[in-house]
Amino acid sequence: MRQLILLLFIMLATAAGAQTGGTVRQQMDLLHSRFGVDFIYDSSLRTAQPYGGKPLQKMKLREALTELFKGTGINYTLSGRYVILRRDTPKPERKDKKPAVKKRYTLSGFVRDDSGESLINATVSDMTTGALTTTNSYGFYSMTLEGGEHRLRFTYVGFDEHMEPLRLTADRTVNVSLNPAATIGETVVTADMNSPLLSTQTGRRSLSGEELHPSYSLFSSPDMIKTLQRTSGVAEGIELLSGMYVHGGADDENLFLLDGVPVYQINHTLGLFSAFNPDVIKNVDFYKSGFPARYGGRLSSITDVRTKDGDMHHTHGTYSIGLWDARFQLDGPITSGKTAFNIGMRTNWAGIIALPLEEIVPHDKNDNTKAAYIVHDINAKLTHVFNDRSRMWVSLYSGMDWMWTKYRFRSDSSADAEKENSTGRMEWGNLNLTANWNYVFSPRLFADFSGVFTYNRSIYVSKDDYHYGDGPQTADHYDHRYRSKIYDTGFHADFDYRPDTRNHIRFGTDYTLHRFLPQSQIRFDYNGNASSGIDTVRLNTRNRHTAHELNLYAEDQLSLSPRWDVNFGAHASMFAVDSKTFVNVDPRMALKYQASASTALKVSFTGMTQYVHRLGNTYISMPTDYWVPTTERLRPMRSWQLAAGVYNRPAAGWLLSLEGFYKDTRHILQYTNLNGMTPPVGNWDLSVADGRGRSYGAEFDASYKGSRLTAEGSYTLSWSLRNFPELYSGWFYDKFDSRHRINITMTYKLSRKVDMYAAWTCNTGYRFTVPTQYVQAPSIPGASKQVNDYGGDYFGNGYITVYEKPNNIVLPLYHRLDVGFNFNHTTKHGHLRTWNLSLYNAYCRMNTLYAEVVQDYDTGRIRLKKHSWIPILPSFSYTIKF
Repeated sequence: MRQLILLLFIMLATAAGAQTGGTVRQQMDLLHSRFGVDFIYDSSLRTAQPYGGKPLQKMKLREALTELFKGTGINYTLSGRYVILRRDTPKPERKDKKPAVKKRYTLSGFVRDDSGESLINATVSDMTTGALTTTNSYGFYSMTLEGGEHRLRFTYVGFDEHMEPLRLTADRTVNVSLNPAATIGETVVTADMNSPLLSTQTGRRSLSGEELHPSYSLFSSPDMIKTLQRTSGVAEGIELLSGMYVHGGADDENLFLLDGVPVYQINHTLGLFSAFNPDVIKNVDFYKSGFPARYGGRLSSITDVRTKDGDMHHTHGTYSIGLWDARFQLDGPITSGKTAFNIGMRTNWAGIIALPLEEIVPHDKNDNTKAAYIVHDINAKLTHVFNDRSRMWVSLYSGMDWMWTKYRFRSDSSADAEKENSTGRMEWGNLNLTANWNYVFSPRLFADFSGVFTYNRSIYVSKDDYHYGDGPQTADHYDHRYRSKIYDTGFHADFDYRPDTRNHIRFGTDYTLHRFLPQSQIRFDYNGNASSGIDTVRLNTRNRHTAHELNLYAEDQLSLSPRWDVNFGAHASMFAVDSKTFVNVDPRMALKYQASASTALKVSFTGMTQYVHRLGNTYISMPTDYWVPTTERLRPMRSWQLAAGVYNRPAAGWLLSLEGFYKDTRHILQYTNLNGMTPPVGNWDLSVADGRGRSYGAEFDASYKGSRLTAEGSYTLSWSLRNFPELYSGWFYDKFDSRHRINITMTYKLSRKVDMYAAWTCNTGYRFTVPTQYVQAPSIPGASKQVNDYGGDYFGNGYITVYEKPNNIVLPLYHRLDVGFNFNHTTKHGHLRTWNLSLYNAYCRMNTLYAEVVQDYDTGRIRLKKHSWIPILPSFSYTIKF
């Protein structure tokens, strides 16, 4: 019994010692587990010394740290979730003379990977003083520090950290190359200044090119836009299409930049796939609120896509073939360490082989249809390094959809001869060219200059010939051609200035000459025969708008104190079109309060202005849509948005955030002419209504990153309303107003060779307009009762349907599950081979794509008929990286 009591006493004493005694190192481990902070220190510090202070378990973090290191000869600095330790040097004795102020020097350079590729948003931290900064879009960093001994730490997600001890006695340039992480341990600790917990902006998400590849997309081809569609606050629109409706905005309110150049046509296959090849993407910055002052031109979101420069030392690449497309990417040095290239190509191989197959397959010679559809994306980039301060690159992007159809009919009856020939052709796409030079003028000033050119075109050609009749033959001929083009030419000048570690100043300007040629039309029709005469119609219209756009911006990322950071600035714009000039200034402000190492609070206010609009008659991206500038009759679209949020890291690997937003938009446009697929372009501004938009809501995001499991979840509660007095007297819900939206994604490494991913989405159905009344039409003498072919309104002396309010019903709940598996194998030559098997809509939920109003004229009843036709879709792809 005495032995048992003694054993219990020893166990209790040991447990108590772990809480109130032990070593300093043991107490640090307890604080790490409790608060999620990480300690950074030199191994020579005496952390193994015994701790004899007060118990720390009930103290707040800063109080506990002060108590822990009191009298140990160790001093600490708390920066975010990092505790930086250094030796406590004794304070010098007070003297009558003021101590000499230490000189400050600037440390600058580039952070790249082992291939020479610049790393965007890499974190540079000084372990001696706790100063932190990040690299810009070209991997450049700058820090101003006191002279003396310093120990720098360079980190980037997915790469091994690099430690650099140095003594500052003058301005220094230190270029660093990081190596990819060979293995990932149980917990990867990185000072990621790009994390929502540490960055200042609200509503920002940053993705590397590697993070896009595990994401699911149709037919096993990774897709950037479909990845962004799973972000909270973003609605995808029509199922399967690459639409983005951000914070209640329209699809044309999103700005997509490819190496700094706007991309007007962002989709292929009428929106089924995006135009961004994932193999060439290096980094994506997506903003839905808290826009920095350096961005402008759209109301709802900014997506800044940067492509890879190319490996400066080794040649390698990727080729992949899937159910729909084939991709090829190759990069490597032209002159080792000096010049590199990167090229990526993508096409729909199924469309290429369709043409010869149609010639081989038997068909009816008198009644047959032929069709072909070809897509291509070409990205090319050439980078040359003059020296450590000067670098130049040229980037080219070409993307096009080409669709061709031909129909032929011949009647077998000689008594009533009839012939028909119809051909149709559609083309749409982009050509972007950028020539860029960046130069380090001084350790504190980085400059970037670009010359840009953009060409966007949409072409629609339709030809129809009809010959019929048993007497004098009658002929009908229709030849319609529509062309829409945009030419943008301009330059950008951007400056990055870091006077000290507290200020990061960006300023610059850009100018663009816009030439819009919307829907130039050529039409030639004739009808009739020789006996009755020929009726001929000729039409040739050409529309042209020339506009000048000038933008100026300035912003400062300022650290007010260890807890307070602010990003403030303004974006000024001038848009001159025809004889009208618009000038607007948009204020920008984002404020962050670091409440603790694991909690941050943010608020932002932004104003945005948009001068260009895309007009169309459908919610599908069609080549018949066209872009037009603001005119003398209309005012630019403007918005302001207020966002606020709280961000928390409850434990290692976890990140939680809750954001709220309110957005008000003015002078948004709604096309009012709903007849036909090709909206008339002449005086188009007379066919649109000027209105307002209002959207607000809350967004909750949670993410976890472990050694084998990565999971993300988001929930959006939002409202989106419109007000167009010409269409309806009050406010009404937008078509893509979806009250609740849930997205859950997960990737899990089953083994060294097999990993899986799953994505589940669920949202309240979108809205639809149905009639609410069925009333007697006014009696018109001599009129007869008629019904249109589509089950619509009665005309004449009948009944008519009344539409009381737009978008007055909600379609059924939408949900689906996508899953996929990657089977990886390294060949004997060291190449990575991956088989991908995917299932879209894995449990075959037949979601409603749209609804149709069906009217029973015998009973007078009106019912809603749902249409669903997207079942489970399996796909596969095969990829080799060499």
